Order: sequence, then C-alpha cells, then structure tokens
Amino acid sequence: MTGRFDGRVVVITGSTSGIGLAAARAFKAEGAIVIGTGRDQARLMALGREIDLALSLDVTDPSSVEIAAAAVLDRHGRVDVLVNNAGVGLFKPWDETSVEALSAVLDVNLLGVVRVTQALAPAMVKAGSGVIVNVASVAGRRAYPRHTAYCASKHALIGWSEALRLDLEGSGVEVVVVNPPAVETPFFEHAGYFTFAEDHPGLTLMTAEEAALGLVDAAARRPRQVTLGARAKLLMAASTLAPDLLDGLRRRAGKLKRRS
Repeated sequence: MTGRFDGRVVVITGSTSGIGLAAARAFKAEGAIVIGTGRDQARLMALGREIDLALSLDVTDPSSVEIAAAAVLDRHGRVDVLVNNAGVGLFKPWDETSVEALSAVLDVNLLGVVRVTQALAPAMVKAGSGVIVNVASVAGRRAYPRHTAYCASKHALIGWSEALRLDLEGSGVEVVVVNPPAVETPFFEHAGYFTFAEDHPGLTLMTAEEAALGLVDAAARRPRQVTLGARAKLLMAASTLAPDLLDGLRRRAGKLKRRS
C-alpha cells in the first residue's frame, strides 16, 4: 500500500506532543520520512522509536535552529514538507500581559516560524519544490478575550505566511496556513487557562488525531488557507458576515465572564 508522501522528507516542529506528535504519526503512516523536533529529551527519545529521526530543537534559539537544519540537510539533502507547528499560549487579561510576556509568545509563535523557515526554505527553493505548512489558529482570524498575546501572534503568523506565499510565487514552493479550532491537548493548561472546560460546558473538542489528519490533507492538497472542522468553519463565516452579532451571542452565553 502506498501513501501520499512516500519517500518525502517531512520536518515537523513541536512534535513531541499534541498535534505535532499526531502529525508525525500521520505522515509516517502516509509513507513519509519523518523528522520530528522538540525540546523534551525524554519525549524525543520515545518519538525516535516511532519515526525516522528525532532532533532537539528550540525554535527561539538561532544556533539550535541552525544545528537542526544542518543535521536534516546533511542526512537527507532536501526537505519536501516543513510543518511549523511549535507554539505556546498565554491566558491573561491585557493589563496583566507584560511586554516581556507578549514578546515571549511572539518569539515562539512568529519568530520561531521565521527562523526555521529561513533555515530550511532555501534548500526547498533550490530544489524547486516543496510545501511549508504553518499551523496558525482560528484565533489568528478572530479575537478572544484574555488572549491578546496569543491572538496577536497568530494574526501575525497568518499575515507573514500570506506575504511569504507571494514572495515564493514561481519558486515551486507553496505555503499553506492551517487553522485548527480548540483541540484536546494540554495547550490550555500550559497557557494558564485552567477553567477552559468549565467555561465551555458541553463543548466537544477536536482530537489531536483529527487535527493531524486535516493538516496532512492540507499538505497534500495545498490550499492557500484551511480551517479545520465544520463548527470552526461556521464560526469563521459568522465572524466575517456578522461579527457584532457573534460577539453578542458570546456575551449572552456567558461562556467567559468579562473581567470587572
């Protein structure tokens, strides 16, 4: 049985948990040569038993990015798919979000993507083929309260990705933006949003595996931008057509109490 990515070299950042880990497994199932990266050494060792290569990579550290990129290119000579998935969140009101905290989120969610892309995209351009998949969020297209840093980073990532796509026109390298909704991972706890489930009673989250399958499909089809999940697509349509109405419904539902 053949897969859509047989023999293709796929690099995934932030692949030791959540969507990244599920994506590493999904690409491997599609026949890809998968290089997963992350910072947790114990999880990297476990990941290395499932995929072709697990590399230590901190997207905020230029030397770490340079070393990992060199290791990939020395070993395989090319990258066919780059998935910029590493990301962090921060759940705080605007007046409790310091410039330093905002900078830290941007350093991962935006500048981390820029660093990794600048390290690996030249080889893709030289080869005249490939796809860069940047994992943004529905929060990159619609704002949420107490998510100023995260929303800013994902809005910026989408804008940067769109401009990058234009810069790469004619090079053979395409850029795809994937916008997942809320996914069942430790993301909200890590972001400090410990009452997410309480604030959203009855909400069924997309699984990491479902998000990964959507991501892999996007890498194969290469749309300009894709939002994952029917509910998120409906939300995005409502955000575009009737944003004020949607805000009113959110407030009346009381899913997240405004800070007094």
